[in-house]
Amino acid sequence: MKKAALLVSLLVFLLTPACGLAEADIQATVTQAVGDAVNTVNAQYTQIALLTPSATNTLPPTSTPAVTSTPAVSPTAGLGAGAAAGCDVMTFVADVTVSDGEEIAASTPFTKTWQVKNDGSCTWTTTYTIIFSSGDQMGGSTSQPIAVSVAPGATAELSVSLVAPATAGSYTGWWAIASASGQAFGFMSVVIEVP
Repeated sequence: MKKAALLVSLLVFLLTPACGLAEADIQATVTQAVGDAVNTVNAQYTQIALLTPSATNTLPPTSTPAVTSTPAVSPTAGLGAGAAAGCDVMTFVADVTVSDGEEIAASTPFTKTWQVKNDGSCTWTTTYTIIFSSGDQMGGSTSQPIAVSVAPGATAELSVSLVAPATAGSYTGWWAIASASGQAFGFMSVVIEVP
């Protein structure tokens, strides 16, 4: 663009004696040519900016408040008619492995095990699954069958295999039991610190 403005200025300068233009006319013509060149460059930059995809801002992980215990699910808190009728009800008993807030080195595999009680009226069969619900999945499977049948009133230990994230921080993942029909109930948490 500087070359174009320079060329216009040179042409105006060379043609001025031939046309008999006054100094003020020459200056106005040069100013107009420079202004047009600047406007053309600005328009081109605007077109380039509109056609160039911009980076998507990704927020870094934030601290998640520590969970002091996994909430128990009441008979009316589940999904579907089965849970409301008391069929599929789970009560959290204890963390068997990996207590809430435990430090686990980055990229280290670990197994989280919860002890839970079947407080519903239906037996949890091996068609029931442990499913990832929300939060940080930590490399865990999206869904896996429970290993044993659990009769009403009985307790069981349910486990998932996970891997600590590679980046330092606080991580919380939520898991649940899903009935044979796919209705989630009985939420359980994994809360770790990666130093």
